[in-house]
Amino acid sequence: MGTFIVLFMSILAHFLTVFIPLLVAIDPFGMLPVFLAVTGDMPERRRRRVAIEAVLTATLICLIFMFLGTQIFRFLSITENDFRIAGGILLLVLAVLDLLHTGKPAVHEPDIVGIVPLAMPLIAGPATLTTLLVLATRGDCGYVLTTVGLLVNFTILLAVMLAASTIARFVGLNVLRAFSKLVMVLLAAIAVNFIRSGITNVIHGR
Repeated sequence: MGTFIVLFMSILAHFLTVFIPLLVAIDPFGMLPVFLAVTGDMPERRRRRVAIEAVLTATLICLIFMFLGTQIFRFLSITENDFRIAGGILLLVLAVLDLLHTGKPAVHEPDIVGIVPLAMPLIAGPATLTTLLVLATRGDCGYVLTTVGLLVNFTILLAVMLAASTIARFVGLNVLRAFSKLVMVLLAAIAVNFIRSGITNVIHGR
């Protein structure tokens, strides 16, 4: 019994080593206002479909990147900082288009909103993909444990997003519409942070 407890605690410690950094990078509860902003005018059924589509797409992107990321970077002669800068530029363009649009926000295209910007670059963004790649290649984590940690985090994210309609009913549509513009300003700030950190790392040779 004592051996089992020691083994369990060791596995749990290794799991938390993977789970916690991914939880911070994915930030399920921080994604909620963004999800509400880009799906605020959608009916319940469509919103749930977008949530599932976004999480499944992000999961596929993350798994492919985790196993092939190093090879892809090496083949294309790019670095993690190049990837961070490109993701930041894409996110900044989407945020600016949304803020300047006089009618329906630019990121509300119903056919792609689950993929862009939710799945990529928000959920499977530079922070998540970089964290994933670093953890998977660490000796004390590995690909199996990192995959489990990723799937648990995405399950939490999906649960939060599926409950978004309940939160929206409490908040109200008018407040949600006004809040969506504030969210886009925050997204622009996040994008600038991605770009700035990428450029800073390049300058300092990190």
